[in-house]
Amino acid sequence: MRIAYCEDEAAQAQLVRTMIEQWAECKQEFVEVVLFESAEEFLFKNDDFPYDVVFLDIAMRQINGVELARTIRKKDKRLPIAFLTADKAFAIEGYEVHAVRYLLKPITTEKLESLLDELLAEQENKVEDTTCITIGEKGNTKRIVEDSIRYVEVFGHYTQLHLADAPTIRIKESLAAVMDYLHKKELFVKCHRSYVVNLLYIERINRTECTLLDKTVLPVSRSSYRVLNERFIQYYRGLRP
Repeated sequence: MRIAYCEDEAAQAQLVRTMIEQWAECKQEFVEVVLFESAEEFLFKNDDFPYDVVFLDIAMRQINGVELARTIRKKDKRLPIAFLTADKAFAIEGYEVHAVRYLLKPITTEKLESLLDELLAEQENKVEDTTCITIGEKGNTKRIVEDSIRYVEVFGHYTQLHLADAPTIRIKESLAAVMDYLHKKELFVKCHRSYVVNLLYIERINRTECTLLDKTVLPVSRSSYRVLNERFIQYYRGLRP
């Protein structure tokens, strides 16, 4: 387990790291704790977030822990975030960024180990999410990680798959045929007659537009808005608050 801990009080950071390392020794688990003294340092050193969980203090200088959590959520909707703080006032904001836990200082061994036990169990039970589809492209076949599909677009007689980590793929298939390839159909929702969007990549929705995490804007038709909005709300309510 790799844990990032953003805390501007050095003594508190070292105390929690020691508690985590003692827990790991008892569990015979390898745990790496990476400490950051500020939100600014965390963002400067991390273009992405290669951690199993992020622990955040809230009352930090300049960028506070809640603001940092919101920045993380713009790139990663699933990374577990836990607040370790002396401030009760931000509990609602913790819910908004889908924090897995809100621990009040002083942090007790019992509460911290309970959180770590839960995170470890979820990690052990999680099946690696690398579902792929095989799809034709110009007479060839190509394997695509399904979760990397940001949205699907009808383009004349072709359908385009816009990917998060690779160039756009254009194939001579109907939108309905492409949808049949998908395994996780619950993640893909029609927002317009020419577009299907992956819920994982949506930042916000209004009645005419859908904005993705990378600021791509897709049209939302009047007939699609209600279902799209309901599915988006249901999906994120399913994440642990």
